[in-house]
Amino acid sequence: MKVLLKIKNMYKDLTKTEQKIADYILNNKDKIVKMSVNEVARATGSSAASVVRFCKKIEYQGFQDFKIELIRNLRDLENNDDIKIYDDISVEDSIENIMQKLSYDNRKVIKNTIDLLSVEELEKTVDAAENADRIYIFGIGASGLVAMDLQYKLMRVKKTVIYYPDTHAQLSSAANMDSNDLAIAISYSGESLEVYNALNTAKKRGAITIAITKYGENPLNKMADIKLQVAGSEKNLRLGAITSRIAQLTAVDILFVAYAKNDFDKINEYLKNTRESVEAFKI
Repeated sequence: MKVLLKIKNMYKDLTKTEQKIADYILNNKDKIVKMSVNEVARATGSSAASVVRFCKKIEYQGFQDFKIELIRNLRDLENNDDIKIYDDISVEDSIENIMQKLSYDNRKVIKNTIDLLSVEELEKTVDAAENADRIYIFGIGASGLVAMDLQYKLMRVKKTVIYYPDTHAQLSSAANMDSNDLAIAISYSGESLEVYNALNTAKKRGAITIAITKYGENPLNKMADIKLQVAGSEKNLRLGAITSRIAQLTAVDILFVAYAKNDFDKINEYLKNTRESVEAFKI
């Protein structure tokens, strides 16, 4: 995983002291790799213990582990000749500029999502999907569209998948789940109350729970047994809803392909059957 990417994605979840440490690291990347933990503490007006806690919060064992990964991160950045910086989309932009900016942000969020997704958590998700009698998916708004996409994909490979766009129906379906079922909640913020309540109900019923959210701490991640954390736009506004959806769809696509490859001959037959079932309706 990329150190700087993790810091940026978790920034809002950090304490004020941790944000000071994060700001110093982001603004002094090359210096940090030559500094001791006590030097970083003095430079940030914190303590060595605070620096170590910060490193652990972004999922490193300690300061040395953090520095080793940062050195690797900086080396990757030096070798990347394709780095471009775009401003956010503005009303003055031409259609050509919009095309360039959107394509750049979409490519970037896909790459960042790949860097942030945990292979171990993906493997757990695949196992849970394989063993589940039924899969229930919860999501609203733009995340609801991602939920529908996942439902369609899994339905095509003969999984029993339940998704209701209506939030009351999602809650009602969660109330009848059991320990043989799998619940997948999709919410980029991880803070959608209806989705949280549905997943919480499923968890109380004994189902395995999965959250697909942005990277970092949020209510859904704290509750879920398995966490698929994706990247989002580092900008404040206009591309946020677009890039968050692209990030979630990337996670869903990876999950589906990882699931399909485990028994590809059988899965391929299912896909062939569903494809043939709609061939007659093509012009």
